[in-house]
Amino acid sequence: MPAPGVVHVWHLGLDLPPQVARTFEEVLSPTERARRDGYADPAVRRRFLAVYGSLRFVLGGYRGEPPARVPLRTGRWGKPLLDDGAWRFNISHSGRCALLAVTTGRDVGVDVERAHPGRSVEAFARRYFPPAEARLVAASPPTERTAVHLTLWTRKEACVKAAGDRLLNGLDLPVAGPDGLLVHRPGGRIPGPWRVRDLRVPPGYRGAVALAGTEPYDVEYHHRRPADLTRAVVRGTPPSHGRPSGTDGPPEG
Repeated sequence: MPAPGVVHVWHLGLDLPPQVARTFEEVLSPTERARRDGYADPAVRRRFLAVYGSLRFVLGGYRGEPPARVPLRTGRWGKPLLDDGAWRFNISHSGRCALLAVTTGRDVGVDVERAHPGRSVEAFARRYFPPAEARLVAASPPTERTAVHLTLWTRKEACVKAAGDRLLNGLDLPVAGPDGLLVHRPGGRIPGPWRVRDLRVPPGYRGAVALAGTEPYDVEYHHRRPADLTRAVVRGTPPSHGRPSGTDGPPEG
């Protein structure tokens, strides 16, 4: 279980050996299977299975119950939730990177995005971001412009997901500033506050996590392949008890 003031960030593997795929298939709920089968692209179906199968195994490890019995449901805007309010979690995936954030006591949102070189980001920022952030994107060196845009984007989306709202309602959140900044917009459609941290993700990606409230927190990283998760359950060892791969201390301010 994450200690108070700590969020566990899991880097989830997306490669599924056939036996692991069959095991993950068995633990999905009927609703999750129907949602997975609704995607036309086989690659998207495999990624959905990898993410939701891993999600069930990790949460089952924290809760001490079989993965198939984890009582997941879907919130109004598609955010997966638990029936009880003790555990707070959120998932995000882009390209070959998938993240799961787990904590207790505070609503959490996580986002990861893959960079697409050559895509124009200035016009998007000018249309949707606050003017100061649009100027920040436009003034960045061309080689850094996409990274600056994605840093702002992932921070906004992490806050929106922590709030359980729609991204459209959070594009005007002011998120420029140092790592660990406090984000709030009094009088806005989703006012906050949230404390936002940038995450360690693979090259070519940007990621952020947001926790509701003003208090700083630690980020603890975990890495497990899907096969490791299933083997841990067979051995009777909760997946969440793996050695963390590093901890970021709380930011200043």
